[in-house]
Amino acid sequence: MKKFLNILSFLCIIILFSSCNNSKKSKVSNSPDKNHSSVSTAIPNLKYNFDPRFCNDVNQEAVLSQLFEGLTEYSAHGKISLNQAENIEKNENFTVWKITLRDDLTWSDNSKITSKDYINSWVSILDKKNKNPNYFKLFFIKNAKKYYDEKSKLSELGIKEIDSKTIEVTMEYPVKNFDEILSNTFLFPVKDINKKDFDNVISNGAFLLSKLTEEEIILEKNKNYWDSVNVRVNFVNLKLIDNSIVAYQMFDLGQIDFFGLPFYEIPYERRLDASKKPEILNFKTNIFEFLETNTENSILKEKSIRNILNANIDSNFLSSYVLYNNSEPIIENKKLNSSEIENLKQTFNEKTKKINLSEITLNLKYSDSKLSERILASLSKDWIDKYKIKVNIQNKDDFDLKHMSFNMGTTDELDIKYYINHKYQNDNGSKMYKNIDQINDENFILPLYKRSFSILVKNKIQGLFVSPNGKLLIKNLNLSNK
Repeated sequence: MKKFLNILSFLCIIILFSSCNNSKKSKVSNSPDKNHSSVSTAIPNLKYNFDPRFCNDVNQEAVLSQLFEGLTEYSAHGKISLNQAENIEKNENFTVWKITLRDDLTWSDNSKITSKDYINSWVSILDKKNKNPNYFKLFFIKNAKKYYDEKSKLSELGIKEIDSKTIEVTMEYPVKNFDEILSNTFLFPVKDINKKDFDNVISNGAFLLSKLTEEEIILEKNKNYWDSVNVRVNFVNLKLIDNSIVAYQMFDLGQIDFFGLPFYEIPYERRLDASKKPEILNFKTNIFEFLETNTENSILKEKSIRNILNANIDSNFLSSYVLYNNSEPIIENKKLNSSEIENLKQTFNEKTKKINLSEITLNLKYSDSKLSERILASLSKDWIDKYKIKVNIQNKDDFDLKHMSFNMGTTDELDIKYYINHKYQNDNGSKMYKNIDQINDENFILPLYKRSFSILVKNKIQGLFVSPNGKLLIKNLNLSNK
């Protein structure tokens, strides 16, 4: 009898242990299972805001573009394709656009997506009290600036609901590539424009937010997504990593499937090493990187002096040295011979006779330590050594030079005019530039390059593509069984 009781006790312990294990597994069932198709990568350990309307950062966009999507997107061929839009029409002079939504669109909670969802989201961007950083990017819409400035009514805004699946947008002036602009993350809809608590994210993209911890973000395939049948990935594991070197090493250790922008930039210390790896892929984008300059500075305010300094910029050296990848200069300056350099020096000395250069320092705004150092080294080669102009790296609000990035989400280089119009022309839209050289000549922003994104990719990942507006959509990936 005693022997029987011992056996019975032992069996109870086994059952209890098994029960505890099963209970523990159920609490983490939303983590990727090796038996399911899943991909993983590293992302910076930031505080992620799950509202696409406020998206103004590459890393934020990388995450949000998996959860949300808009009316159009770039295909793997770099062409705009319809996404949540079933049809897009425009008039002959590109001032009126009509968008028709698909019939089968639902949110991740299975509620219907309507034209009102899109309109409410767009209008909220233009609501000044929301302090949305992207507001000026919609000023091409009729009366958008007036509405933002609270000088016109909502009924006068050029965004109209025709019916539950049709939107009409009227422009202030012809906008030939509005279908491209619609692919921007900030134009993706949100279900509740007033929601502040993002613990329960209702999305409309290929994935939904399954788990959020201090170590990782887990995305799970959205079964209510209109094109879910073509999504081959069930889980996405985004590992939150503080240190870029550690994140880079995770790829070599096989802990992640791909590594690079737009999710995590390859650190400067590893770019030369990464460029030699067979797994490296480079994708050209139309994201502008440039040096914004303070033209109130005693040196930079003189246009003739600016032209001399600009002519001395070695654009190829600056773009390749600053980034160590395949980025290309927006404006490729011609290489100067020794006599041309000497003539420019003489002209510069004549123009600056009344300026005491020894008392003037150009302040380069600190951004990233390595980036700032490389920009300073390049300017040293082009300006400091030749013209005795001093440049210091400082982390102050008042700056003379600052590295900036702008992405209008299109393939038209001239669309940097939206940034220029906002930054330098008080958003009046009166100046329509014809080319990049004209923009640079009048505003002296020193365009550096169009950004290339570098990514290391494991063999199991197929179909990886970064679009011209810098998006990598995991929904388009195929996973090899090898």
